This record gives sequence, C-alpha cells and structure tokens, in this order.
Amino acid sequence: MMGPTTPARDEDGNRGGEDGTLQDTARFRSWRLLLGTLATPLAWVAQMFIGEVLTTRACSLASAGRPSGPPAWAMSALIALSVGCFVLGVAGVGFAWRTVVLTRARRWHALDRRTRRAVELEWFLARVSVLSSAMFMFGLLSTDLAVIIVAPCGRW
Repeated sequence: MMGPTTPARDEDGNRGGEDGTLQDTARFRSWRLLLGTLATPLAWVAQMFIGEVLTTRACSLASAGRPSGPPAWAMSALIALSVGCFVLGVAGVGFAWRTVVLTRARRWHALDRRTRRAVELEWFLARVSVLSSAMFMFGLLSTDLAVIIVAPCGRW
C-alpha cells in the first residue's frame, strides 16, 4: 500500500497545489531582498572604511620625518581587501539579479488580488536592489582602479 504523496516543492520550498499552481506565491522573501540589496553597498562601505584605515596607518608609518617608504604589507593588504570586496560585490549583484528573475517568473502566477500585490511589491523591490547594486558595483570598480593607479601615500 502506498502512502499519500506530497506535492513537489519549487526551488523556494513552496508546495504546489493539486492543479500544479503554487499555493504560497504571496509569501514575501525578505531575506533574499535584504541580501540582494545590501551585499554590494556593504562591500563598498567596507572597502572604503577599511581601505582608509589601512592607508592612514601605512602612511603614518611613512611620514615626512621618516625616510622610509610605506610598509611592504600596505599595498598587499589593499589589493587583498579590494579583491575580497569585489568578489562580495559581484555576489551581491548576482544575488539581486537572481531575485529579479525569480520574482518576474512568480509575478505571472499570482491569481488573486492580495497575492498579486505582494508579488508585484517584491518584484519592484528586487528591481531597486539590482539598480542599487549596479551603482555600488560601479563605485567598487572605481575604487579598485584608484587602488591600482594611485600610490597610497603619494601626493595628489
């Protein structure tokens, strides 16, 4: 004797109904939106603040009163920080884009008014997170280029 079968789940863990439609399309996925919205801006903020602290520390060790140049670890640390923040930024942009794709697909499956409204709100917020992530990714790229081109303790 076979037991009752459970409906298959989609990639978000929602169970499908007997007619194959999703029952839980109104569920708002705030964690996904939060990650897609904040990952790239936080990577940029981390790069700016940690990079400034590292540069200030390295340049204070190589001031005009001391004839030595900046420490050898300064440039390596700045490049490692830039690479790490760049990877986090790319992951944030990818996550935000994936959220847009998933919400766009779910948008057409919403049947009732309440569900459709919640899905459209999530779709709008996902698009805002992609735009925000793209702008901060441009900031990350600009800062990475500045780290490569400009000497950290040189005169402007």
